[in-house]
Amino acid sequence: IEKNMFPGNPNGPVLQGPVSGAAVAAIAAAPADDEDPAPQGNGGIKGPLGAIIFLGINIVKMILRTVFFTSNFQFNLDNNRKGTIRSACFLLTFTIIHVMGNFVGMIKGPLEANGEGYFFDRIAWTGGFGIWKEGPLGMSAVELYLAFALVLHVSVALKRSWDISLNYTIGTGRWNMLLSGLTILFFLTVHLADIRFSSQMTYTMLRPPTYFVAFPGVLEGRVFYEIDESIPLTRVRDLYTREVELFKDFGTVVLYTACIVVFWAHMLIGWKKLTPADALQIPKDHVKTVTYMGWIAASAIASMYLSVVWFTYFAPVQYVEHVA
Repeated sequence: IEKNMFPGNPNGPVLQGPVSGAAVAAIAAAPADDEDPAPQGNGGIKGPLGAIIFLGINIVKMILRTVFFTSNFQFNLDNNRKGTIRSACFLLTFTIIHVMGNFVGMIKGPLEANGEGYFFDRIAWTGGFGIWKEGPLGMSAVELYLAFALVLHVSVALKRSWDISLNYTIGTGRWNMLLSGLTILFFLTVHLADIRFSSQMTYTMLRPPTYFVAFPGVLEGRVFYEIDESIPLTRVRDLYTREVELFKDFGTVVLYTACIVVFWAHMLIGWKKLTPADALQIPKDHVKTVTYMGWIAASAIASMYLSVVWFTYFAPVQYVEHVA
């Protein structure tokens, strides 16, 4: 027996390190999903068509359920991932609409870009019901709900990172969503200061559609302004000129490009974590296909945002007549 007692012998002693009487620290776990498990198999619809149908249905469900009543706020903030999932679905949907508007607006020129901005100005009354014209309640219902979704997403994500990810080293990859998310939060702050709350905004005149959208011009890419001279001119914010001022500066272009790339990575990683979640209810056989579909959408979003920035940087400036 004694001849087998030297270290390194498979039948001998095993070095376990220093002895400690302290209990091993347990890593805080996230609460289990309180949703029914996702369907097994393909849910009754095979192939990519099934993946598209189940993705569309469940994204709509996530948005209709809203970011409220997610059980995250109960006198204390917990880290149930339902808060990040529902808010992410809404934020991604808004992002797709937003980037398509920006993309078309910059390509079509100042009238379309400024018309899109005025579209949101026209519905500002929905936030404050016509009572509050200034301050947070002076924003539209869309902007207020977007703010609620963003606050929920950030707060629950930070809570989950504090409870779970910080127990691991950066090298494990468990910090990827936290670090990329903080970068995006910084970028959003800069972007809102540059555009939405800019003190350098100028104004111009525009013929806005009577019913918010120029239906006769939709097929030609003219969505947010009219050419009918019987429609009176309206003073609107000149978002086109403001964006040109920003994106003609190379330093700003580099900053936006770097942050958009980080946002792209955040979407790729986050979508891969989201698709198998019970809350999204994607049948197991469609999870892989839905993951690829989300990655394609994320790449399209990032490409369009980058196109807006670099197109503006290289394109000649179009003249806009300003008014006081």
